[in-house]
Amino acid sequence: MTVEDLYHGISEIHPKYLEEADAYKVRKPAGWKKWAAAACICVCFGSAVPVLSAADNKIAYELLYMISPSAAQKLKPVRISCEDNGIKMEVAAANIEGHKAAILVSMQDVKGNRLDETADLFDSYSIHTPYDQRGGCFFAGYDEETATVTFLLEIEQMNEVLIPGDKITFSVGEILVGKKHSDLKLETIDLKELPVINNFKANPDISGYGGMDLDSLEEDKIRLMEPDKESAVVLEKGVALTGYGILDNELHVQVRYADILETDNHGRIYLKNENGEAVYDQYSVSFRDDDGRDNYQEYVFPIPADGLDSYEIWGEFWTCSSGPIKGNWQVTFPLTD
Repeated sequence: MTVEDLYHGISEIHPKYLEEADAYKVRKPAGWKKWAAAACICVCFGSAVPVLSAADNKIAYELLYMISPSAAQKLKPVRISCEDNGIKMEVAAANIEGHKAAILVSMQDVKGNRLDETADLFDSYSIHTPYDQRGGCFFAGYDEETATVTFLLEIEQMNEVLIPGDKITFSVGEILVGKKHSDLKLETIDLKELPVINNFKANPDISGYGGMDLDSLEEDKIRLMEPDKESAVVLEKGVALTGYGILDNELHVQVRYADILETDNHGRIYLKNENGEAVYDQYSVSFRDDDGRDNYQEYVFPIPADGLDSYEIWGEFWTCSSGPIKGNWQVTFPLTD
């Protein structure tokens, strides 16, 4: 059986079985992914009645990519532009230098004026190449006259060198606009009159950790504040102060970032010393609200209450006033000399 036969065979499997196979390989440990994908495909072949034939079946492609990225990319049809939800995505330019490739991709609103210089792809993008790679996508510019945003893709191959003719696939699911950056002093908190924290969140759904010194974090001893939702102080739209005080002779500050899956609201709390220098938290702990929409982040500073007199407390935030523009944009293009 050739790679083409395998791909077209997968495309003809009932979507229900493909979805089950795709979900199965995601749940397995990383080292099992290729084996699991191949095994599930074999099971699907043995139990499914062919009902679908597609030149570019998304799930079939993803499963095949798990087994052989180079084979999957060879079969991917070339399409340097696409349009969905009134927004056109197009490959503008590409350049290869050794293990690295730089690609400019533009997105133009052809039916309105929804895009601006704050446009962000909201971590909804993916990059596929024939080989193992790492890369990212960055804002490169905005043309107000044509309502066009340009993003720069930077890709670095791990073991193989991209050559002319190799195909790259770039896909996007969401575009976030209307983002705002703010940096402000938190006048609400009086560092000379801090309460002692004695009300704690029971069984918090911890979603992550961050900060300058994670080595000092003892997970089994973590105590987080119960959010004071009724007395929460709005700092920016989508950001609220839900608690602060002293715990174990350390300063704790808790902030709620609202509806993060739709807005990507996030930020950080920091101190300024008497010289105006920033002093960041030792570590922070994040946990989700009961419904999973909002994210709380508690910042911990190892400075005792009697040592905070000479500091100011500040917050830096990135917020969005509206939800993302959703669509299904994907381009596949060959690299040239």
